[in-house]
Amino acid sequence: MTERLELKAYGKINLGLDVVRKREDGYHEVRMIMQTVDLYDRITMERMESGIRVTANLPYVPDGEGNLAYRAAKLLMEEFGITEGISIEIKKMIPVAAGMAGGSTDAAAVLVGVNRMFGLGLTKKELMERGVALLREAEGGALTRQAYVSGFFNPGPGRRTAGTQPEKKGGGRDASI
Repeated sequence: MTERLELKAYGKINLGLDVVRKREDGYHEVRMIMQTVDLYDRITMERMESGIRVTANLPYVPDGEGNLAYRAAKLLMEEFGITEGISIEIKKMIPVAAGMAGGSTDAAAVLVGVNRMFGLGLTKKELMERGVALLREAEGGALTRQAYVSGFFNPGPGRRTAGTQPEKKGGGRDASI
């Protein structure tokens, strides 16, 4: 099993966004085409004795449960009963809160990293399913260069969650590797 791993978590932009309709529950159904860009965060993961530790080069990036990368590691470690710990260092290059999916792609990279480091054997599809469940947004597509997604979101004040499902992914290299 791998002791140390370095990954790139590529930023994304929306090439197209179509608001299909407003649902009765206040959410809007959407369709998006997302594309990765050549701007990425560098994720360095190392095994440690126990727990999950997240550090970042920017002081305002959360280091605990508020960080999606932390929650991604916790998700797989709890699901597979991993008792060994992991240290996650995030070097942020994607602007924070710029709508480029920086936190989400960091989480996707951590899902890939935990899978590799602990030899879990999850397929890309299985990782994407966990990414969608974890993020409740379109970042299951963060494991590919391009994705067509559809789903719903609630645009209300202070609400940034969404529930989407990748429908079709484009070719190209993995965005998180």
